[in-house]
Amino acid sequence: MKIVNLLFSCIFMMMLLTACSLDNKSTKDVVLEIPNKEIYTTLLVQGVDKKGVSSEATLKVITDSNKIQAFIEKVNNMKVVKPPGKEIVKKSKELKKKGNYFFVLSDKETMDNKVYTLNYLKDGNIIFQEPNGKKQKPNGEGQKMIYVSKEKHAELLLEMKELLNITF
Repeated sequence: MKIVNLLFSCIFMMMLLTACSLDNKSTKDVVLEIPNKEIYTTLLVQGVDKKGVSSEATLKVITDSNKIQAFIEKVNNMKVVKPPGKEIVKKSKELKKKGNYFFVLSDKETMDNKVYTLNYLKDGNIIFQEPNGKKQKPNGEGQKMIYVSKEKHAELLLEMKELLNITF
C-alpha cells in the first residue's frame, strides 16, 4: 500500500510540474498587428507636464496621413507579451510621469468612432490595446490595454517625437 501511495504521489507531482512548465498563454510572444490601419486619419499625442498633468500644452493632433502611416509602420507587427494584469496596472500608473505618452489613432478627429490606443513609457515599454476593433465607449469599456512590448524601445520614442515634431 505504501508503494502505491508513493507511486501516486510521484505521478501527481510529475503532472503538477508538467502543467506548471507548459507554455502559459499570458507570457507567450505574440506579433501584434494594429487593426484597421488603413482607415486612421487622426493621431492624437498626449503627454504630461512635470506635475503629471495633461493639458493643451502637452497635446498634439496630427492629421498628416503620411506621418500617421509612418507612425503605424514603426509600431505595427511588434513582438509583445501578455503580462499579468497587476503589471499592466503598475505600468499604467507610470503614465502620469513626464516623459510618458498616449498615442491614439482614430478615423475621426472627434475620437468617437474607431480608435486604437498605445501608451509609450519613458523606459521604452509600449502598452498596446487589445486589437479587437471595438468602438471605445466613453467610460473606456471595450478597450483593454493588455499587451506590452517584449523589448524596450527607448530609441523609437525619440524617432516618433522627431517624426511627429513633438517638443513636450
